[in-house]
Amino acid sequence: MNSPQVPSTQLQSAVQSPRLQEIKHEAPSIQTQRHVSDSIDPTKLMMKTHAPARKSMPAPNVTKSPSMSHAQTPSSHFDTPAVLICVADDCFQAAHSAVQNIATTLDQTNMNEYYKLIATGLGCLDAALSLNKLPPRTEANIRLRYATILSEETDNLMEAETALTKGIAVCEKNRFVDLKYCMQFQLLKVLFRRNRKAAFIAVDHNIQDAMTYKAVDWVYAFRFLRASFHLHTGNPADAQALENLRSITGIANPRGDLVIAVLTALLEGIMHLKSRKDDSIVRVQTCIAQASRYQLDPSVHIPQIDVLTLLLDLACSLQQKAPLVAMQKLKALQVRMDELVQAHDWDKCLDQLLLPLKKQPNSSVLVTADTKTIIQPGPGEYNFIVLSFVTKVHAFVLAYVLSGLALLYQGSKTEKVMEYWTEALNMLAKSPQQVRPPAYSLPMAIEQAKWRAEVACYIYTLIALISATRTQWIRVHDCLQKIEALNPKPEDGRLGLLVLYVTGIYHQGTGDLDRALQIFNDQRFAVPDADTTPSNAGSIPPSEVALLAALNRIWIMQEPSHRDDYLVAELIEKIKPYCSDHADVDIRTAFNLALAAIQTEPRQSIQTVKRHIQAGLKWAQNANNTHLLSISLNLMRAMLFENVVGDQAVKSAKAGRAQANKAGNMLWMSVGDGMLAQTEEMQGQVEQAERLRQSGTQLAIQAFMKPQGS
Repeated sequence: MNSPQVPSTQLQSAVQSPRLQEIKHEAPSIQTQRHVSDSIDPTKLMMKTHAPARKSMPAPNVTKSPSMSHAQTPSSHFDTPAVLICVADDCFQAAHSAVQNIATTLDQTNMNEYYKLIATGLGCLDAALSLNKLPPRTEANIRLRYATILSEETDNLMEAETALTKGIAVCEKNRFVDLKYCMQFQLLKVLFRRNRKAAFIAVDHNIQDAMTYKAVDWVYAFRFLRASFHLHTGNPADAQALENLRSITGIANPRGDLVIAVLTALLEGIMHLKSRKDDSIVRVQTCIAQASRYQLDPSVHIPQIDVLTLLLDLACSLQQKAPLVAMQKLKALQVRMDELVQAHDWDKCLDQLLLPLKKQPNSSVLVTADTKTIIQPGPGEYNFIVLSFVTKVHAFVLAYVLSGLALLYQGSKTEKVMEYWTEALNMLAKSPQQVRPPAYSLPMAIEQAKWRAEVACYIYTLIALISATRTQWIRVHDCLQKIEALNPKPEDGRLGLLVLYVTGIYHQGTGDLDRALQIFNDQRFAVPDADTTPSNAGSIPPSEVALLAALNRIWIMQEPSHRDDYLVAELIEKIKPYCSDHADVDIRTAFNLALAAIQTEPRQSIQTVKRHIQAGLKWAQNANNTHLLSISLNLMRAMLFENVVGDQAVKSAKAGRAQANKAGNMLWMSVGDGMLAQTEEMQGQVEQAERLRQSGTQLAIQAFMKPQGS
């Protein structure tokens, strides 16, 4: 450390101050950190929240000319506050240089050293403030920095609020309007962690205050902050959240801030996509259409905005299960991503999105170099509001993931799909220096590591699901092991539920039905009783994964040793209201095929079975789902042409076998061979039947092949 030496008495008081000891004791473990995320994917777009730029404040030069007529004592020229601030700079810089490695390993020893450096730096800033020798603007900046680091690195929120309140008082006294808004912005984030309801009330007050003084730049900032608050709540698409975004649009359109209008339309679309309501897709498409109104204006073609629009559009088509439309959207995305490979207007590690907004007459007072972490002053006619965004590399990761899904829906070969997902995993695994943005706090670095782990977990889960569909249980087992090895391992939310479902699929596919049934009976897969009363009309339906788990339970309980007709009937009645008219066509298809295949007491009529098969066959064809189409055709042969002699029976058996071979599921290929063998035998083709039967037996053995030691 090359900083000037601090007098021992002053440094000792800084390191051993009561406030510093409180901070050191409250530096929590990673599991107890609570903070607003600073690095998020496009579905969680929010304001940048890292600390203001660190500025060293060197001690003033001391003239040592022999012509000086008087002697200077050390106390007359030693700038203690500047030295303390310089030491704090070094402490923070040393701590933050290691955050990426610490966030990945979560080594407790390194974390303790990290928090020692942070605590020492905060103690130095506190000591510098307590001397009361700082110029007012410097004091305000230091208070802002002290409070920002304190709130982001620890849970000592009350101390951070106190520091910000004092800083706001300094700003009001000296008319530092820019720093006042910065402190109010930071205070709102601190308040949101402590009391969300109070934060929403306070942000509305700040918005009104900024509007009164015509501080449009800060109206934007506070409204985008409010939007980020809504995205962190459980209901992002509520009326207040949508009204807030439309208020931003109402300001942006008359002023000509078209990029902001485009972004608010896309954010509204993201909120609708997350809401899981029946009309969500239609609303998302409306938002995309609103954003596309300005596509002929070159000013709106910022790379991040273009990519976000294309990703949202493709995700919308995937939700609709429209393969042809999805392929058109995929081609548009690939063209734009290819253009960005060599583009220099989006750095691969840049995690910021700068939105231009036209300057107003009082911008020079409201927006300065001290506000650049929230609003950057521009050299021309624009200032720039700063939002966090995924890096260019991570945008490519998301594009590869969605590209694989689009190709899967189109019916492309699994190998092509795997190429995209493997490349996405390779990009995530690159070293921090190559692809990761700088982190300004340990919690921020942990959030970045968590995001990478969640994306990797999702990709491994997709690979496991596709492999299970093709009865490749060794690969499924390998994916589950890699998910277990992730650090941090995602265990909550929809992703954790999906991993649990894949685990159950693995045990069911390898013959461990008891373990599979135990997993599918997990409370997290519980399906509530359907309630059609008006009071419950707006309730959220069970997830698709929960419905699939119920269908797996029904399928397992068809096996003689697990047969339970009463429970099967009860479960069917419970999921029927959700599955019959489900928005996802694959859920409707799987439900109808399950109903066609199960054995009940009394037995279903042939008309009922035929109706279910026809519905499943129709929807599988519309969705271009090769696997469900294979099941539909083989069920048709099994249920409608069993022990039937004639050309129609042969055609049905051959169609089922051909579709099973196309789908690549060895178990259904075995079924197809067996049924065609039976049909050929009834037609007198004994040798052909024997060859098919041997092939089916071999495929069945391969279908149940488990990894060694599992």
